[in-house]
Amino acid sequence: MDRKTDYFTLFGLPRRYALDESALHESWRTLLARVHPDTAVLADATAKRQALEDTAYVNEAYRALKDPVRRGDYLLQCYGEAPLGSNDVLPVEFLSEQLDAREAADEAWRAGDRERLESLQASLRIAQQQRQEALSALFADDAAPSTKVLAKARQQVLSLQFLTRFADDLDEKIDA
Repeated sequence: MDRKTDYFTLFGLPRRYALDESALHESWRTLLARVHPDTAVLADATAKRQALEDTAYVNEAYRALKDPVRRGDYLLQCYGEAPLGSNDVLPVEFLSEQLDAREAADEAWRAGDRERLESLQASLRIAQQQRQEALSALFADDAAPSTKVLAKARQQVLSLQFLTRFADDLDEKIDA
């Protein structure tokens, strides 16, 4: 298996943000059945190691495409962008809104206001969905996006990453 193959090609999917999750899952299962170490039980050590490496590559590719944030980051990298990192900056307005929302979540959690927490969670899910829809529009076809489009996409992925972390934190508060 050529590990230089991009993840979309590996699974036979178009290089787009929006993807058919059932097609991804089926392709993943098919590939795993072909490369899994169990298929190399009677093989030599080199073939066994190759099977392990191939399985790890297929699983990493699957996890990356299945996760909305990682898929966006990976798409950016496919077009020559650096991976998301600590030097990336989100707009002050967005960060200010998120700070206010986090403070509201903390207050609701301390007050035991589950209804308010669930309302904040619903708002976060809508905001995440909006970012995913924006990314789907920005990466709607296989054509290489312009520098301007890549910059917009990067901001969408960054804000989606931020919102996803907040949603995970909020899930923990609700489940506590």
